[in-house]
Amino acid sequence: MDKLGNILPKVVRRQPGGARLMGTQVASAFMTLLGPDVARLCDEVELRSGTLLVTTSSPALAHQLRLDAQTILGRLNRPDLGRKVRTLRVRIGRSTPT
Repeated sequence: MDKLGNILPKVVRRQPGGARLMGTQVASAFMTLLGPDVARLCDEVELRSGTLLVTTSSPALAHQLRLDAQTILGRLNRPDLGRKVRTLRVRIGRSTPT
């Protein structure tokens, strides 16, 4: 018998809109990890198929995020997040309106 905390992320992901909810949780955890001052420099943060896509207009921040990618991924892949982030992709530019 599994604990609810162990199976809940899988159940949520299978619900309509569940993957988007899990992606929002990962994006929120990423922004919290950066802190409010640095997070303000990120124009867009989105999780797609295990890849965290970050768009920023700051070349210095983009460079630093690329250098710290393994540390960031290690902190984001804690068990309570419910979604594994395999790669971090950082793009310099402005987010595109959807």
